[in-house]
Parts: sequence; C-alpha cells; structure tokens
Amino acid sequence: MSGWDASERDRITALCEEYQIHTVECVIVDTWGIPRGKRIPVRQFLRGSGYAIANVVYSWDPTCFIFATPWVDEEDGFPDMHAVPDLSSFRVAGWADGVAIVMCDTVHPGTNTPTQMDARNMLKKQLAKFAAVGFAVNGATELECHFFNCEWEPLYDDINCYSIARGAEMNYFMFDICESLRKTGIEVEAWNVEYGPGQTEINLRYGPLLEMADATVYFKYIVRTVAKRHGINTTFMAKPFLQEAGNGMHIHQSLERDGVNAFALADEDSIVGNSLMRKYLTGLLKHHMELQLVMTPTVSGYKRLQDYSFSPTQVTWGLDHRLVGVRSITGAGAANRLESRWAAADANPYLVLAGCLAAGMDGLENDYVLMDQVTGDPHADEKWQRLPTDLYGAIDNFDSDFTRSTYGDVFVDNFVFMQRREAAEFAEHGQGPQDQVSEWEIKRYRGVI
Repeated sequence: MSGWDASERDRITALCEEYQIHTVECVIVDTWGIPRGKRIPVRQFLRGSGYAIANVVYSWDPTCFIFATPWVDEEDGFPDMHAVPDLSSFRVAGWADGVAIVMCDTVHPGTNTPTQMDARNMLKKQLAKFAAVGFAVNGATELECHFFNCEWEPLYDDINCYSIARGAEMNYFMFDICESLRKTGIEVEAWNVEYGPGQTEINLRYGPLLEMADATVYFKYIVRTVAKRHGINTTFMAKPFLQEAGNGMHIHQSLERDGVNAFALADEDSIVGNSLMRKYLTGLLKHHMELQLVMTPTVSGYKRLQDYSFSPTQVTWGLDHRLVGVRSITGAGAANRLESRWAAADANPYLVLAGCLAAGMDGLENDYVLMDQVTGDPHADEKWQRLPTDLYGAIDNFDSDFTRSTYGDVFVDNFVFMQRREAAEFAEHGQGPQDQVSEWEIKRYRGVI
C-alpha cells in the first residue's frame, strides 16, 4: 500500500470489512465538472495501486468528443495518467449496498507530480496558502436542479416557489435522495421547491472546504442516481428553459482561526464590521470578471444571466440583497460569511472554489478599496460594471496574470482553447429559435452536466 498512511489504510480496511464492501467507485472530475473514473473490486483497491486513465479526460468536450489541444493530441498518442485515491474522501455509499466511493487525484506516471489540469489539486494549493497564514476555510454549496419524468417533461409546469404542497408530491423520491446522502455522510440542511418548473434547491451543511467540494460532486451524482431509480431524470444544466429560472450554485465561505470564525469579530467601523471579511470581499469583486468563465462554463449558462432573475449580471455586492454578485451576511455571529452568487450549477466546483479562494487571498494581501454596496435596484443603475452575456466575452476576460497564478499556464491555455471550440461548435450547430434553448444545448448538456 505504497503512499498510504498506515492508520488511514487500517481505517479504510476496517470500514470495507464492516460494511462488506465489494466495489469502490474511484472518481476523478473532468474539466466540465463531470465525475469520471473506474469501479475497482475491493481487493484490488486495498492493494493501494490506484489506476491508469487516459489524460484526454481533461480536454475532451462534454460529450467526450476528443480533439487535439495543447494538453494532448495525436502526436502524444493520448497517454495515461495515474489516479491516486485520497483516503480522506472515502465514504461508504448510502445509495447501494456493498459499495464505497473515493475521490482521486491525478499524477504523471514516473514522476508522481500532480497533473496540471487537475482542478482538485488547484483547490488544495489554494487551501495550503490559507493554512500557511493560519486559516482554515469553511464553506457550503447551494445547488438548484430540475426534475423531469422519464420523458424529460417537468414534474410540474407551474411556478410554486417554496410550496409545501408541491414538495409533498416529490417526497416519494426526495426522501430517498436525502436519506442516501445522509448515509453517505453528506448532511442536507434543507430542500425546497424553487422558482422554475420541476425545480428544487438543496442546501448542504457548512464544513471544511475540500470536504465540501468533494461532497458537492458526490451530491450531484447521488441525486441523479437515486432519482433515476424512481423514473426521474435530473439536470443541473444552467438554463434548461429560456423563460424560466436557471440553476445556480451559491458558494458560502468564511475563514476560521483557532476554531473560531474569523469573520465574526467586530474589529472595525465599516459597513461589514470585520477587516478580514472586507478585504476578502474586495478580492472577490476585483476578480469577478476574470472568474466568470469558470463560474459559467457552458453556452447555456449565459442565457441564465438576465436582470431580475436572481442571477447576477453586474459586479456588485450587498448585505441582505439577492440581486448582487456577492452577498455579505453579517450580524449572524459564528455564521457570518460571504456568499458568491454568480456560479452556475453546472460549473466544476473545484475550479469555482479555487477561484474564490485565490481572489479572497489577493484581497487579504492587497487591501483594495471596497466599492460601494448596492442598496436599491442594481439593474436600474448604469454605474455597475456589466458581465459579458456570452461565452466569447468571458473568454476574453479569463486569460490574466491572476488566473495564470491561480490555475497555472497549462490549464489557462487549454481551457481557453476548449472554450473557444465550444463557442465555435455552438455557432456552427447550436443556433435555433431565439425564444428557446437550442436542441444542440439540450443534447450536449442536459443529461450529463
């Protein structure tokens, strides 16, 4: 079991024996945020060797179509990289007997150095920077999704946000989802009917950020899997209906020092009342435009950016305000936090969280001036900087010194290449009626992302 800590190895072995595990689902996450990997029989898994997987997994498109990129092409022969299980992420499956799941990091064979396209490793690097100055980072994700019947028709077609009665009609599969998550060690704080047809929001409990990132990937997989056995289809696609609410991923985040929320201390006479929160917030705002491409990585995501849709369209912040890009929750004591509201539910959570942390650290290190907060209707005020409304605009903003220091040159070069191709594919094949989401987008994103 080379490379595995002995105590962790013993813990996992005991769990596998206790729960009669026969198969371990060993997961990596591609650049689009889609879980990939292999199912390994438990005896092979416990040998600790991991597994080989083609490195093109990081540069293909959402349909797994392979094309030449700076990362890999025909001249390279599309070689393997190695997936190494991170035992800290190991969980006994709550949705199936005899199964466990673990997140893997990818390394180059021979050198065992992390692959430059591995988003999970990028998040680990950002967390290490905070740990080096004495901070742990906590967070939680809020994701929305749409549920459909087996014919891909919404479970209901009216708008009945927060409806207890509508929610009761979904209990036959939602109870199974929530219980499967709980048994997998993922705690649901609440779920509710949302603002679109068949749309639901599910909130996960706050916790250490890497753990929460892994839980977000597991969560999306479990929701799809459990709903499917009830004959229900699920999508986290950013905008499955043009004229209805889209699916977002809100990122709650705070810093912890010595077991205490560092955003909770009232240490200055400012709007937010906390110097760390203010500085971190300035970084999020400064890099909002650059991060849009990882926050909204699909063509359909830009159709979600509509004024008054609760999907931020401007670089803004506020206190208890839901039309802004970053919401500062103060006066909540140990629950003080910042909520980044502009990511889509179909984004890669590791890329999103790494970007938030890098921006926050930049704010801590440089103490930028905090821009004015929004107190009224931001959409009626022309002074706020507008976000690009298509993939091309976000691509133009992405390549910067900041993103290269956050994600690395290899990733930035390849992500821009991949996104330019995605935009070109849409321009060639995806144009349709202006009053609906195109069939190209539906086929490309709805069932997998």
